[in-house]
Amino acid sequence: MSVQPVNTKPIIIGLTGGIATGKSTASAIFRASGIPVIDNDHIVHELWEHEKDMIKSVEDHFDVSIHTDGRKKLANIIFGDETKRKELNAIVHPYVFKKIEQQKQQFEHEPIIVIDMPLLFEVGYEDQCDEVCLVYVDIETQKRRLMMRDQLSLEDAMKRIQSQMSIEKKKELADVIFDNTQTIKDLEEQITSYIRGLRHEE
Repeated sequence: MSVQPVNTKPIIIGLTGGIATGKSTASAIFRASGIPVIDNDHIVHELWEHEKDMIKSVEDHFDVSIHTDGRKKLANIIFGDETKRKELNAIVHPYVFKKIEQQKQQFEHEPIIVIDMPLLFEVGYEDQCDEVCLVYVDIETQKRRLMMRDQLSLEDAMKRIQSQMSIEKKKELADVIFDNTQTIKDLEEQITSYIRGLRHEE
């Protein structure tokens, strides 16, 4: 009688949202539940500090110097220009994906891994996930929270929101929706229930 090997491959959960929808709070709830979270924003920050080949590629392409005024100048270049933004993503994201894969290997014996990625749909990473969870608020709530959080005018808040895929489009694409229009406790209950279901399926 042959024994079938046990599949120990982790379940990969993509966690995404729009600006000021509460994704960081959701990420913290997953961590508090003992689930490892790979933080895309942290990876990007580290790359800008240490990845010399990537930095040089960006500097050459956009004619900026990153370690002087380059990050601010670069932000101004890409902020209102979708084509330039895609060009930057094409340079940066292969390095990001490589780092994510390295971190996934560190957690390969974990049953569940969360990939916290704001631009998950924009860069096509949903294909690497078993499920994608979206932290959702309606556009009016998003505007209000962003204006309050970052002390922005309505016009500046809308520019930032519109630089990403719309939250309603992301809602159509996501597998699981966490509604964050109420309290943090309400969000925590939704995520805890979701985690309970995942662990039951293991």
